[in-house]
Amino acid sequence: MPLPESIANAPELELGLELFFSAFWDLTTCRPSGWSVQPIPWSAIIEWGQMHELDYEEMDDLLFYVREMDSEFIDYVAEQNSKKK
Repeated sequence: MPLPESIANAPELELGLELFFSAFWDLTTCRPSGWSVQPIPWSAIIEWGQMHELDYEEMDDLLFYVREMDSEFIDYVAEQNSKKK
């Protein structure tokens, strides 16, 4: 049986980005609840970085990558919700 298209053509992470991808999925549980998807709080990202003993440069990268992924995720959820209406 062939692999589904989404798996067969899945994007590959560049070496070293797994940390930020993992952080994003850990941190997505920290979103405030409400009627729509809310951004991951800055304080949660910082706390995650401190807990994993990231240095200043890694922390800066963590903030950048998690915010970028979060923005894309929020846009994706909004797009999916608008299709349901």
